[in-house]
Amino acid sequence: MPKTLVVLPLELEHAALVEFFLDEKYPAEEVPGKANATYFPDLELLVAVGGQGKTQFALTTQYLVDTQGPMDFIIAGGAAGGLVETVNTGDVVIATEAVEHDFKKRFGGDAPAPRHFCCSDLEESIRKCTRASESFQIHVGPITGGDEDIVDAGRAKELHLQTDALCVAWEGPGGARVAEFNGIPFTEVRAITDAADGDASDHFLDNLSDSVKNVGRVLLPWLQANQS
Repeated sequence: MPKTLVVLPLELEHAALVEFFLDEKYPAEEVPGKANATYFPDLELLVAVGGQGKTQFALTTQYLVDTQGPMDFIIAGGAAGGLVETVNTGDVVIATEAVEHDFKKRFGGDAPAPRHFCCSDLEESIRKCTRASESFQIHVGPITGGDEDIVDAGRAKELHLQTDALCVAWEGPGGARVAEFNGIPFTEVRAITDAADGDASDHFLDNLSDSVKNVGRVLLPWLQANQS
């Protein structure tokens, strides 16, 4: 049974991460069911497509927990847009919080965005196992998510000021809510494909495969350590 569930929003992200582990010579098994999922028995790792948007991602993640669990860890993975100049294409961000920037509560006055705190022990153990790389940097901090494409530099700056997040994606808070509901340690690990600006859509596609494989490079030493 899988110990670690890594859920990625898109088929392209799933394909890139699966390709990375296959290139590292880990055998894989396709998992039948309603979600596209690949199991790596030597790592006790299940890599699955969660779907785009917080709701679909949460639904699929809960389905995987129910049908493939119990799980020791849930990780939301995939691509993200950078929100600060110090985070560059190919870099990887390990989340301390998944911030839900599009949750707008108006009754009784504006409320701050919900912040889902990630498991600090999980974040620290991944970071400590990670090997240094000359090709990308690892950052630790909040990641914000919401069902909105961020393709404007002004909006990106606004989100950083609002949330302190280093990067933005969509689905992390959906995964965080499922992990909280089931009492499973959670974090989010995202690779930067673009700067969440006017060129984001082109850069996202150009950089997706190489960047998402860096998520694999960050997770693999930790997964290996869990097998010893």
